[in-house]
Amino acid sequence: MTRRYCRALDLVDDPQLIADYERYHREIWPEITGHLRRYGIAEMEIYRLGTRLMMVMETTEDFDSEEFARRSLADPKVCEWEALMWRYQRPTPWTPPDEKWVAMTRIFSLTEQK
Repeated sequence: MTRRYCRALDLVDDPQLIADYERYHREIWPEITGHLRRYGIAEMEIYRLGTRLMMVMETTEDFDSEEFARRSLADPKVCEWEALMWRYQRPTPWTPPDEKWVAMTRIFSLTEQK
């Protein structure tokens, strides 16, 4: 069984920077994909509308977000990637200080409807 996480983040409102961000995401660094898979992320998709991003993450049942965060901070290549991406990213107006991707609240599920 997998778990799903939906998170939001904004981009800098600059068409060239947005194009560069999308180019980086067409084929991210193999060290990053390896890291994601190694620590329990089974699938990840990012969608964009204007400058708003939405990430959908499917994780293994034993995924531990705190452990993932610790491992990410300890990995030099992940830190390099995150620093590069921060050039393009901005927190949403609702993002707490010192955070990036913020969890979204699910408000509807078709499977839970009668």
